[in-house]
Amino acid sequence: MPSQLRYRSVPVNQHDHILYLFSAPAKVLYQVLEINQRNPDKDEGYQRTLSPARVRSVSQFVNTKNVIAPAIVISLQHATFDSTTSELVIPKVPTAGWVIDGQHRLAGAKESSLDINLAVVAFLDLHLEQQIFQFVTINQAAKGVPRSLYYDLLKHLPPKRRPADVAKERAADIANQLKHDEESPLYNRIAVMTPQVGRTLSLTNFVRKVAPLIQLDRTPISAFSLHEQTRIIDNYFRGLREHEPVLFGHSPSIIFRTVGFGGLLNALPTLFNLTFRHHGAFRVADVASLFNRVQFDFSSWESLGSGNAAEHEAGGDLQEEARRAYEAETHDAPSLIKLD
Repeated sequence: MPSQLRYRSVPVNQHDHILYLFSAPAKVLYQVLEINQRNPDKDEGYQRTLSPARVRSVSQFVNTKNVIAPAIVISLQHATFDSTTSELVIPKVPTAGWVIDGQHRLAGAKESSLDINLAVVAFLDLHLEQQIFQFVTINQAAKGVPRSLYYDLLKHLPPKRRPADVAKERAADIANQLKHDEESPLYNRIAVMTPQVGRTLSLTNFVRKVAPLIQLDRTPISAFSLHEQTRIIDNYFRGLREHEPVLFGHSPSIIFRTVGFGGLLNALPTLFNLTFRHHGAFRVADVASLFNRVQFDFSSWESLGSGNAAEHEAGGDLQEEARRAYEAETHDAPSLIKLD
């Protein structure tokens, strides 16, 4: 058995460091890299314990022939670079280096039934303090992908998805239609990245509140097509705008804050049923008529704070006032409804 591992590598100079880029079999790397410098049993994890669930998830991901594109980051001890062959020479011992980032990818790939190579970025002989600095920078200081961007990209993922993911994708599609409709009250008021407090909604918040409403068998709204669901939500806000246009002016508004939008969406199934029951439709004029009859004080939500409890209280208050105004309990909506 050779006492060394040799991999063709590309050196990259960054300030006072040289990084080495190469690829190597995951099962071989696992034999020579430590997951935790503080514990000789690498299966117990490093810095934080390896998650068996995450390892299994990566293993299944590899077994279905998916690609692990991100490189793992390691620090090698006593490795050398042979400039004549452009090879990184690594001692073949169980403690040849330490995984700084990518421990679950490495462990999952090692556990898979397939043999795959992983992309690797290697430091040579980093001091412990520098290793910890890299670990903290990658895992804590580095900013992740905004969840709203994830929702915006869902439609580009492969077709086999859970019902909850399908609902999120549909909610993101509804948001995309409304934010580009110049006639909609939500035109230019749904932000993919950073929302303006009281002026725009985040796509994350929109999807969080709309997806449960359109998920199969969750609410009466879930039975409708994408086009009809878009019209229902649009008519809801158009009717509110007709009743109280100041809420959609240029000043910050409670309905474009988390508690306000959350309260409105929590109340939507009840108001949807009440509107149809008393008007036979869910047109803009019908929604406006409902709000005119209820005469709800939306400024009362200003004192509720934030969070799910505040949203539930806000929605509950609006539902109760609507029920009192019509002196009736809610009933399930029919499968057909006029939306013009």
